[in-house]
Amino acid sequence: MTWSAYLGRTMTGEVGPKLDVTSGTLNMALNDHDDLTLVIARDSLDGVEPDFWRVRAGALVITYTDAHDVERPVTVCAVSDPPAENRAAGTVTLKGKGPGWLFERRVLLDKEYPVATAGDARKATIRFHGDTFPSIIGEVLRLGMAKRNGYLPLVTPPRETGKRVRTYAGWNFANNEVWKRVKEMTEVINGPDVAFRPEWANEQRTAFRWRLTVGTEAQPTLPQERTVLWDATSVDSSVSSMTVTSDATGIAHRVYTTGAGEGAAIAVAVAEVAELSEYMPFVEVVTSDADAEQDDASGSSALLKSKAEARLATEALDQVSLTVNADSSDEPIGTWWCGELAVVNAEGWLDVPDGEHLLRVIAAKYTYGSDVVALECQADALGEELAW
Repeated sequence: MTWSAYLGRTMTGEVGPKLDVTSGTLNMALNDHDDLTLVIARDSLDGVEPDFWRVRAGALVITYTDAHDVERPVTVCAVSDPPAENRAAGTVTLKGKGPGWLFERRVLLDKEYPVATAGDARKATIRFHGDTFPSIIGEVLRLGMAKRNGYLPLVTPPRETGKRVRTYAGWNFANNEVWKRVKEMTEVINGPDVAFRPEWANEQRTAFRWRLTVGTEAQPTLPQERTVLWDATSVDSSVSSMTVTSDATGIAHRVYTTGAGEGAAIAVAVAEVAELSEYMPFVEVVTSDADAEQDDASGSSALLKSKAEARLATEALDQVSLTVNADSSDEPIGTWWCGELAVVNAEGWLDVPDGEHLLRVIAAKYTYGSDVVALECQADALGEELAW
């Protein structure tokens, strides 16, 4: 296995100079931004145009080459912090975040408004009627890129017909952040998972792009061509550690979700599990969405109800921690992703029943130069022994 790191340009997708990396870590979480830290040799930046390492303008391209000499992008992150130089050590620390981070400071409007007529944006309405979630999310991001210097090398899903409806008022500037609107769609019940997958834009590997991957109406989880199989049946297998969260710190039995309004007039929705194990202490969680208004005089809100149910469905599951040796000839890094399902074959573990278990990877931590990956998973189909 071989890890490599390159500089790049965020807006053009150009791949630039290769970096001499001292160390690095990459954290991925489902429906969130990749988070990258690299420590590089100072002379890696000698003679390099500043645009390659400047905040937002520059990009960090991380790849993994497997045993068959296939080099695949694992992440491409926009530079998120100014370089931190350690002159005594001769190193520079660079940090980056996934492309969704760039949409945190983009306002969703129906078009670009010149400063002289910017007040007209208050009357704008961004309406989606009869779309799918992938269609809406793709269009929201396309509108987010329809700005001055707004282009990114991002491939989005096509517009398609469905049953989803969303309306955003132009005057609601504070809540019309592009990434906020995307994120909230992932948080409703049956909402889709979203990922920005990096890929080469040409055969010469001189350019990159991101491909927006969104769960479908029929299958909200991310689409995948194959299911990874990890063996956890012996000390020599690919899974070196596996534990199940059993102290209830990562679960919820009732979720309160509050919305717009103040005092007793605040919008609220509640969801809870139907049954509890006899000896499991009760766990409650409170979340909020200040932009969601009540639908009727009772203070209820369909949007808040959907968000409460989605949070409950997520947190009521067992969480499983795995440490996996992603062997370069078997299940190499770059052929499976955070958000996908994996089959783990277990035998002889104290808190995991023997047999095959279907787990969804919800977070991953990579260490630059190592095949060992720390994973957080949720159990889609664990045995009854683990039921709360």
